Amino acid sequence: MAKKTRKVLKQESSQRAIRQAMSNVQSVAAVETPAGAPAARTPLNTVARPAKVEIDPREEYKYVRTDLRRIAILAASFTAILIVLSFFIK
Repeated sequence: MAKKTRKVLKQESSQRAIRQAMSNVQSVAAVETPAGAPAARTPLNTVARPAKVEIDPREEYKYVRTDLRRIAILAASFTAILIVLSFFIK
């Protein structure tokens, strides 16, 4: 018997997931509401979206400014060291 390829295993996995999702939907649909209570209808395709929060980019990326400053200081110091060494290495 030949070994199953990754493609076949992936297809079987996705088919299993689809069957499980369908059984979950059917089990939820089978749940009955108590007598006299109206059935709550909610669309299945609605997505809960988080509320928009205003974020100040200066505060959010404060670490970037400090990192850039550190990089600039290192670059300037390395350049100065190279210039000084160039006079002695000749």
